[in-house]
Amino acid sequence: MQWIKIPLIIAAVLILAMVFRHRQRVGLRAGSRLLVLALAIMAVTSIIDPDIPQGLANVLGVTRGTDLLLYGLIVVFVLTSLGLYFRLSETEQHLRRLVRSLAIEEALRRDGPPGARRSPPTRDPGPDRTPDADGT
Repeated sequence: MQWIKIPLIIAAVLILAMVFRHRQRVGLRAGSRLLVLALAIMAVTSIIDPDIPQGLANVLGVTRGTDLLLYGLIVVFVLTSLGLYFRLSETEQHLRRLVRSLAIEEALRRDGPPGARRSPPTRDPGPDRTPDADGT
């Protein structure tokens, strides 16, 4: 066994442990967890026996095992990017609704409900002027 395989396997297992340990903060759904688990298993088996990806590539009609791994990483990257895009869009929509709700609440508190009579604004004569007898 080559010495580089040991740190690579340890890194794959640690990443898997971190993903499942912090599941409350990460918010991974069941499908994502299964995908992470499958990727970790594939990574460890590929590290232990590099001929496994080559054999799978031959079965699938890809010339090299490294090309197959690259294609798999591209698919994972696209799926991750789409998931983040949809999650960000959902968060932006939630934030937009929250800001609108707060703005309406503030307007109601300040101005009262729509159609309610408001007292006319009082005119400040200013610091140098005193009101005349007629109030202007």
